[in-house]
Amino acid sequence: MDRRTKVLLALLLFNGVSAVGGGLALMTDWIPEQTSWVRDTDFASNYFPGVILMAVVGGSSMVAAVALAKRADGWQLAGIVAGTVMVIWIVGEVASIRAFHPLQVIYLVTGVLVVAATPRRHEAASPAPVAAPDARSTR
Repeated sequence: MDRRTKVLLALLLFNGVSAVGGGLALMTDWIPEQTSWVRDTDFASNYFPGVILMAVVGGSSMVAAVALAKRADGWQLAGIVAGTVMVIWIVGEVASIRAFHPLQVIYLVTGVLVVAATPRRHEAASPAPVAAPDARSTR
């Protein structure tokens, strides 16, 4: 595994593990309920946002990390989707809770980096160019 792939895997695991942990913390009230976080949303509590954070945000990153580690078909798409989901989550979070925390910058950056570091399918699958035979050579 080359350096770029290791960094991508580390970003996906960081995003996945922390989103799953954060989602569980919201669902179990390990993070104390903040009424201001859900005041301007359709959510009655932090429970359902915790489910989304754990399952969708964390789950997409974990699936992408496993797919990358196994080099499964479609791992590039999984990585791009996971990074995009993280970016959308953070933008939506800032817009809905109408508050800012420095961790949001970190997760926004890691989401963007996942999308940027994931090679497109043609980049990851393209073999080394093969030299064409010289047409002037004689047999």
